[in-house]
Amino acid sequence: MKGTMDFADERHKGACIHCGAVLANVESNLDHVPSKSILDRPFPDNLPTIRICRSCNTSFSKDEEYFLAFLGSVLSGTTDPEQQVVERVEHTLSRNHRLQNEIEAQLQVVKGANGKDQVAFVPDISRIQNVVIKNARGHVLFEHGQPVTAEPRRVGIEPIPSLPTATLEAFEHIDYGAGWPEVGSRLMQRLITGEDLRSDGWVIVQPDVYRFAVMDNGQFVVRSVIREYLATEVVWEHS
Repeated sequence: MKGTMDFADERHKGACIHCGAVLANVESNLDHVPSKSILDRPFPDNLPTIRICRSCNTSFSKDEEYFLAFLGSVLSGTTDPEQQVVERVEHTLSRNHRLQNEIEAQLQVVKGANGKDQVAFVPDISRIQNVVIKNARGHVLFEHGQPVTAEPRRVGIEPIPSLPTATLEAFEHIDYGAGWPEVGSRLMQRLITGEDLRSDGWVIVQPDVYRFAVMDNGQFVVRSVIREYLATEVVWEHS
């Protein structure tokens, strides 16, 4: 990715976006947005980072590990480390048998669209949401220069293959025209220069691994596509 300077209001960056702690009063460090655990090595250059309190940063680690291991198991159709299509998941499940067993236990028989029984992985959705919301908060701060600390109004997480065609088309349509980002913000610079921005409006972090968009149409709407399989949308009302 291209390195982009941020000229948005610095007063919005003085507190942790997750717990509200004043960063000058606590130990803090940089957090990657999205989480590096989601991406493949070698990592892209100039990955987005924001500063949050160290306590919050550490607290997400286990959920991030679970998130990628679960997603990798779904993409591979198994928790067998040797059959993983995502290299990082192979390493994780090979050394963490507790996590492998946990995900294996989340296999359930469910009714498919045709009414027939089929085997599916059913996640601990609260842990998946925790990672998705964490990254979405980071995207808003990094791209718009504004914090969103309240609970989201809505969180949507769906596998792309399960989305009806019309729903997927609406999700893929990115429109920044309803509300211009703050002057000097990174998103405003992206819109002007086109850096890391596809013609359809998605910001590419790593091709086929992670892309996102942050829109402001009277509310913040953050969308991401992870490994071209999982579609997420998080919505916040303006405070």
